[in-house]
Amino acid sequence: MNDNVVETNSVKAWVLASRPKTLTGAAVPVMIATALALRDSVWQINTMPVVLCFLFAFIMQIDANFINDYFDFVRHNDDETRLGPKRACSQGWITVGAMRRGITVATVSACLVGAPLIAVGGGVDGCLWSAMRCVLFPLYHTFVLRCDG
Repeated sequence: MNDNVVETNSVKAWVLASRPKTLTGAAVPVMIATALALRDSVWQINTMPVVLCFLFAFIMQIDANFINDYFDFVRHNDDETRLGPKRACSQGWITVGAMRRGITVATVSACLVGAPLIAVGGGVDGCLWSAMRCVLFPLYHTFVLRCDG
C-alpha cells in the first residue's frame, strides 16, 4: 500500500484537512492567557475553563481551516500556482458535501464547547460577540481579505 495515497473522506484525509501544524497558533494565546491568570491569581486557577478554552481554540482553528479549504476550492483559488501544502478538497481527499458537513460539525462542536465558557465568563454580551467573530472571521478572510490575483 502506498503511504502517499489518501482515500476520499478517510480519517487520514480529515486529519490532513485539519492542518495540525496550525494548532500551535490556536494554543499560544490560550497558554499566554493561562500564564497571566495563574500569575494574577497567586498560582491557583480552575482548570476546567482552561481545558475548554484550549478545546474551543483548537476546534475553531480546525473550523477555519475547513472553511478556507472549502471556499478556496469552490472559488477556484486552489490551482497549480498555489504555494504551500496540498488542500483536501482540491486534491479530492474530501468531497465538497462532506467538507460542508465537516464545517457544520466543527462549528456546532465549538459552540457546544464554548457555551460553558459564557457561563463561567459572566459577560454574555462580550462572549457572544467573541463567538460571532470566531465564526464569521474565517468567512471574512476567505471573501474579503483573500487576494483573487
